[in-house]
Amino acid sequence: MCEYSIELNNISKKYKLYSKPSDRVKEALLGKKTYREFEALKNISLKVKKGETLGIIGRNGSGKSTLLKIISGVLTPSSGQKYVNGEVGALLELGTGFNMEYTGYENIFLNGTMRGFTREQTEEKLQQIIDFADIGDFIHQPVKTYSSGMFARLAFSVMVSFKPEILIVDEALSVGDVFFQQKCNKFMKDEMSGITKILVSHDLSSIASMADNVVVLENGEIAFYGEPLKGIEYYTKTLHSETFAIQHGTTEHHSQVVSGDLENDWIKVNQESLGGAKEIQIQAYKLIVDGETYKGYIQPGSNIELAVHITSQKTSSEIIFGYLVNDKYGNAIFGENTLSSKNKLISVEKSKEYVLKIMFEWPEIQQNDYFITLGIGEGIHELHHTIQCWAHNVVQVKSITMNTVHALFNNKIDDLVVKVL
Repeated sequence: MCEYSIELNNISKKYKLYSKPSDRVKEALLGKKTYREFEALKNISLKVKKGETLGIIGRNGSGKSTLLKIISGVLTPSSGQKYVNGEVGALLELGTGFNMEYTGYENIFLNGTMRGFTREQTEEKLQQIIDFADIGDFIHQPVKTYSSGMFARLAFSVMVSFKPEILIVDEALSVGDVFFQQKCNKFMKDEMSGITKILVSHDLSSIASMADNVVVLENGEIAFYGEPLKGIEYYTKTLHSETFAIQHGTTEHHSQVVSGDLENDWIKVNQESLGGAKEIQIQAYKLIVDGETYKGYIQPGSNIELAVHITSQKTSSEIIFGYLVNDKYGNAIFGENTLSSKNKLISVEKSKEYVLKIMFEWPEIQQNDYFITLGIGEGIHELHHTIQCWAHNVVQVKSITMNTVHALFNNKIDDLVVKVL
């Protein structure tokens, strides 16, 4: 019995790019090369074991979709050898395998027929597909009337219900709502644990929680192949140099790396983005996770050190340092300040510089992107409180967890008592 579901040996894919259509005719008639060659994939070699989940990440244009199409048989490689052992179910592009004039109901039977199932066998799975898709009466409407999210629901439900030996999903679920995405991820983890899965997603949290191994593609080549968290670290650190910057509709970043070692790894803050009285001003910040410079993700239980470099234009003994963590929709998730947490006030003198550092443990919150706002306040009374400096959403982080988070965050149960009555 073969140990691997997929084996790729030096797979390459080349395309001929012509400047204009007539160049093809000239080449055919004159035998002269009129194209330039584009290599979408370069010597890709990898093995995927039966039952393994492989995550593939990379920037747009890195070759992810091309690789999946070769594995699923949609494209033929220009060179190299491919071995696929098992029936492949591929969810590559919405609409593939569907007749747009048919209803959702009719398309279920169409897909069953294409996969070699009899009508009776498809009928046995029919209610399961309809229930999982959960699109109501639209199941009896032509799929050309569906939204992309509804299409994704039906396509995924059909695909997984017919139980392929190898499941390939290429970003198709990204158009669905977040609740359906969670439902699909849970189904793949719980109900398809023995099926080989290849997942392409920009949702690094899903990749971290589901994949056994990760491939990072860069310019058609494998830049990394190994453990998920190490792959995500490589991707965010090497390929996403803008991790520490927040963009607000332009290419101008709100922060900039000053130096590259742990002791001096400060991120400069754009002074024009700051709010408040600014008599005390945040010049730079530093984010340390478990003793190391932030590498692109944070896990629950990580020890966080958040430091700011400030300059003071006044003398005061009532300074407060705090932070606020918001989700990508602007909802405040958690935060704290040095007064309410430690009942401590900070003293500063005019024309001096300081480093303020707070430490806390990262909670078990939903996997997502989060934005940290840093603030310096002055005064303990509401009527005499001044916001000296407000650095809004200046730090961007990605939180990843391997566990199920039941709401915004999990609140640990300290004890359990069972009493027989």
